[in-house]
Amino acid sequence: MKLRRLIGTLLILCTIFGLCGCQEQPKPSNSSLPDDISSMGKSQQELLYQQLFDPNSKIELQLDIPEEELQKLQNDFEANFKSPIYRKADVIFTVTANGSTQQYRIPEVGVRMKGNTSRTDFYSPEEGIYNYIHLKLDFQETFDNADYYGPECNTWASEALRQARKDRTFATLEKLELRWNKNNDATYLRETYAYDLYRSEGILAPHSTPTAVTMNGDRMGVYTLQEPIDKVFLERNLPQEDQGGDLYKLGWTNQPASFTAQNSIGIENEAAGEFYVYDLKTNKKTSQHETLKALLTGLNNGAVTKESYADLVDVDYFLKYAAVSYLLGNPDDLRNNYNNCYLYFLKSTNKAIVIPYDYDRCLGVTVDYNPSGHAMTKESPFSDRCEGMQNGPEPQESPLFIYSVNKGGFYVREFAQVLQQVMANQLFTPEAFEARYNITAGLYAGDVNPDRTLNNAEGMDFSFDLNKTDRPSGGSNMSFSDYITAKMNTARAELTKVEEYANYVRPAKPTFFIRGDFNRWSNEDKYGMELVDGKQVYTLSFRKDFSFKVYDNVNQAWYGAEFLPEDTDLDFRTNDHANIILGPGTYEVVFDPE
Repeated sequence: MKLRRLIGTLLILCTIFGLCGCQEQPKPSNSSLPDDISSMGKSQQELLYQQLFDPNSKIELQLDIPEEELQKLQNDFEANFKSPIYRKADVIFTVTANGSTQQYRIPEVGVRMKGNTSRTDFYSPEEGIYNYIHLKLDFQETFDNADYYGPECNTWASEALRQARKDRTFATLEKLELRWNKNNDATYLRETYAYDLYRSEGILAPHSTPTAVTMNGDRMGVYTLQEPIDKVFLERNLPQEDQGGDLYKLGWTNQPASFTAQNSIGIENEAAGEFYVYDLKTNKKTSQHETLKALLTGLNNGAVTKESYADLVDVDYFLKYAAVSYLLGNPDDLRNNYNNCYLYFLKSTNKAIVIPYDYDRCLGVTVDYNPSGHAMTKESPFSDRCEGMQNGPEPQESPLFIYSVNKGGFYVREFAQVLQQVMANQLFTPEAFEARYNITAGLYAGDVNPDRTLNNAEGMDFSFDLNKTDRPSGGSNMSFSDYITAKMNTARAELTKVEEYANYVRPAKPTFFIRGDFNRWSNEDKYGMELVDGKQVYTLSFRKDFSFKVYDNVNQAWYGAEFLPEDTDLDFRTNDHANIILGPGTYEVVFDPE
């Protein structure tokens, strides 16, 4: 595939760009006032984007959120854990680059919580802000959705002013994401560095940067500021002929993003509590999910060949993605936990590419989540297991990996060559990481300690420390140097076994599976049914109530309670999804495909 990389000279932005410069601007008294940022031209915003994510720039962010808006955010969380409602904040970005400092004031920015496990209650009038939360900023929020804001809806003086708000961008971006250092990375750098590593190998990945954050006058420490993966991101990074394809966010939503089924595809509706494993982010009014369904069908039709796989997936890109991902060692990524990425279909070919996302756990970060027990430093790059599962490694389900880089895959030899090339990338050396760390620590060491300790950060050491490390099985993070040394040693040893892995013959995968609440409704080989006298047979035994269906992995078809014989004397229950619900006991399931 072809990727377009923007290269530009970093220039100092001056007050002629139409923002406030260092001048104090009056706060707007209502939303009918124009936004000064709108006077920036596209080329000026493009240069600001380059500055914003230049590792030599220092970024400071001041959030001013009125107490009543903080209370609304808290109320939103209590009413709906995944509330999509934005509340109002005034924002000041301070960008210091090449010895010059420039301020950018943006009134009435939308702000809301983001994340899954990071969302929590955080505010009360008595205590103020008492917990850290991740945030999402929206520069285009109009605050006039009556369902969200009721009688407090903005009333715009004209449609032109409303449209100006909907067109407002900061550094070409419609939104930004802001994450606090939840996993206590003492370098404040690893997620940002991981994305740099991806991009250096030609993989689409978001830019991010450490940022000193102040909220309502209190210094909050150093966060990570990140661009979102959206239409703006795609237009920035793809040639014209590949723009306009379907973009999906993939993640755990009762089921894993394991590419084994066509269920749970849709458009997320946070207000209604509707979430999908494959959540469409573009072409929402026109897409019928044709390319995604073709991919899932092609990967699960029981007749995958090297050629048919290459018709569905951009192989050169995927091998690079898999190689960098392996070396980064994120246990919560697409290979290890069917999670944390975007899937995009190139418009010119309809082939799939993967865009990594949410890499706050990589390069030795193991706080509170070390499922492999060794910080992902010992698993083989050709492993046919998922290492990121909470209950220990499980057989790899995803045909995306099974048919490509796992032992016995079509591309084991090619993957080995790509992996060797990526291992030679100088960014994967302790010296390169230390040089980058010294820049980051030099910029932000004076901002790292918050003015007060919040409840969910009690006991954390906020100071910079390059060499802080723990045993791979310990309870805190490894240093970059210790991690990458161990990871490279494992990779080199495994690369001596390439021919063995390339010639490995995978056992035939079952056609029919038992899928239920006991295996997260996923395709696990141990729940594959056995063909006996033309029928599919499996014995289930549980000590508590359980629900299940039979799943046809070739045709992606489900068979539930509606397919039970009418004259059965089995005592069972069912639900709206036609799941068969049984009580404790041992049952032989016999399914006739005819």
